[in-house]
Amino acid sequence: MHVMVDAEAGRQDQLRDLYGWLQEEADLRGRVVMEERPPEPGAMGPVPEALQVLLDSGGTLCSTAAVVVAWLRTRTGSVSVRLADGDREIEVAADGLRDLDHAQVDEITERVVRTFQRVDSRG
Repeated sequence: MHVMVDAEAGRQDQLRDLYGWLQEEADLRGRVVMEERPPEPGAMGPVPEALQVLLDSGGTLCSTAAVVVAWLRTRTGSVSVRLADGDREIEVAADGLRDLDHAQVDEITERVVRTFQRVDSRG
């Protein structure tokens, strides 16, 4: 799964911050990789482009969705996260998330999980 952050300003800083949040989740340790491109001429250090989360059949999908939604609830301004895996994609924006109750937050998290759940080919 690829995780991209879109923000009005400081996109790279936002992506680094989300990376830190994901790394703190026990289920995701060692499963999150920062995708970077080489620095621009005269700049120091690589530039973060996206995060890659290695999913398994366990709880990493649920953990990823919960952390992303929780992280977005702490953001101000125009910030959104786009999660993509093959032809499946969903974007969740921070706008209004802070004011939602727990049931509404759970619904958004579940919507992200449903988008990426693998369909069992047997039925």
